[in-house]
Amino acid sequence: MYTFKQIKDSLPKDYNAQGSWWVRLWVRRVSFVFTWLFINAGMSANSVTLLSIFVTLAGCVCYAVPSLPFQIAAVVLINFWLVLDCVDGNIARCMKKKTLYGSFIDAMGGYFTVGFVYLAIGISAWQTGGVLFEKGNAWILVAGAMSSISDILARLIYSRYCNVARPETDDANKERALQSKKYSLNWLRKRIGVQLGLSGTFMFLIILGVCLKCNDLVTLFYLAFNGFALLSTTVIYYKKANDYDKNK
Repeated sequence: MYTFKQIKDSLPKDYNAQGSWWVRLWVRRVSFVFTWLFINAGMSANSVTLLSIFVTLAGCVCYAVPSLPFQIAAVVLINFWLVLDCVDGNIARCMKKKTLYGSFIDAMGGYFTVGFVYLAIGISAWQTGGVLFEKGNAWILVAGAMSSISDILARLIYSRYCNVARPETDDANKERALQSKKYSLNWLRKRIGVQLGLSGTFMFLIILGVCLKCNDLVTLFYLAFNGFALLSTTVIYYKKANDYDKNK
């Protein structure tokens, strides 16, 4: 049986410092509890990721029901997805099992969330109304859908760039090195994304969105945030790819 100490000690030094303020505040701590439960129940990291997909989809469905208990359940479930997103990594490190496709399955769990959650919040604002949009205004649905599309498309562009670059050059590894180099522009972009994105301020704002009935503002904020991320990702990686081809 794995102990809490073994689970906590498996976390690399300073690893938690790379996470968002929301993760450092409570998510990582709670994840140790669920890691202890799941790992001693015989669950693998991949099975926890699969569970997280069903959790996040259930949360998105709850957003579509215009009832306060369901809205609260949606927020709880989406936050629990983030806990499980930490749990699967904890289990993999604790068991020292780094499988070939483990990172792919982990990323797949995240893609389900970004693919649906912003649209789900937009549906909630459409169902209940908000600060700027009245109940039944279809434009907030469009905003939610565009926000989800922008996030998933930006991730797809980055992932495809790394996949294409890897066999031809060492560009993919250089890209990751640039993003991890402290105080560089790429590092700053990544840190802002972590702090404001899905694992950070987003989780706090969806609580406010339900409590203050302002899910339309949450939807608009992340439409702007994800739209800018998509625009900047497109420009940056187009330029990188085009410059490489011109100089080859």
